[in-house]
Amino acid sequence: MSKQDEDEVDPREGPLHPRHRRHIHGHEEAERRLLDAYHSGKFHHAWLLTGPKGVGKATLAYRLAKYPLRYPDASSAPADSLSLPDGDAVAAQVDARAHPDLLVIQREVEKGKVKAGINVTVSRKAASFFSKTAGAGGWRIAIVDAVEDMNIASANAILKTLEEPPENSVFILVCNQRGRILPTIRSRCIELPLAPLPDEAVGAALDSLPGDLAAAAVKLVQQAQGSPGFALELAETGAGHIFSRFAQAAERGAVDQMTRMQVATELYGRGTDDRFRLFCGLLEGWLVTAARKAAATPATADRALALAQAHGRITHSIRETNALNLDRRLTVLQAFDLIDKARRA
Repeated sequence: MSKQDEDEVDPREGPLHPRHRRHIHGHEEAERRLLDAYHSGKFHHAWLLTGPKGVGKATLAYRLAKYPLRYPDASSAPADSLSLPDGDAVAAQVDARAHPDLLVIQREVEKGKVKAGINVTVSRKAASFFSKTAGAGGWRIAIVDAVEDMNIASANAILKTLEEPPENSVFILVCNQRGRILPTIRSRCIELPLAPLPDEAVGAALDSLPGDLAAAAVKLVQQAQGSPGFALELAETGAGHIFSRFAQAAERGAVDQMTRMQVATELYGRGTDDRFRLFCGLLEGWLVTAARKAAATPATADRALALAQAHGRITHSIRETNALNLDRRLTVLQAFDLIDKARRA
């Protein structure tokens, strides 16, 4: 592969990309609502799929996009699910990013890295796209993933189309952080919230995916916070395995010195930014759970207070470490000291 080809590789691509998934787990009610709306003959032109990152919003977005592209006439469309038949030509086109009537608006890639936001040039493609007639008189569909990645200028670039949608056009907006999108965008959409999944549904979703990464993620279901995508991220970065080592040691009592050093070392060095971020998030959540558990018993009320105070100090230390590029190993080791001291209260 040439250097130019390497620069153009999208790190989000691969067999686990949401558009390749043939099944969705735990969101049957949301899918039923979309099916009913389509078959009612009054399908809304803009849907806002909200909820935590990784719970299946993008998977549902692609399922929703494929369905009217495959069945432009609702009267001839199956009403049991959004699934398309195995080997379907429309699904194959979408999977190959080759369907002429589907536009995906997302962050661009530059030198092999995904840019920080969706710029206005990308968003302006929507106006041109929706000005054209769909093939075979069908639908034209745009997926925005994710809408909070738009700044004010790029969000305003799609607003006119949202306000005056052409016939047989649909916007599907994926949103991980509802509070970050413009009210003018939100007010023109039907919101469909997707909640975190129960552990059984997370496990089923991961079991349906191919590859060693998905198999490794299945072992992290209890850390996944109801998000198959989060479990995959924990597996890919190694953060889940490292946190499991800490949690298992903590269950036995004070975290031993060998475990402390191993964990701190694995969170330090080049290429460990995401691993450190995810581990710290899990650690902060673990502290909250431990404090609540201690607070439920009067005899351990002092421990609950100490754990809550440790949480505050550790959270501040992590933010300071990230902002000032301080030694992560020292930050993690100090966090373990604070946790052990709090648990002895």
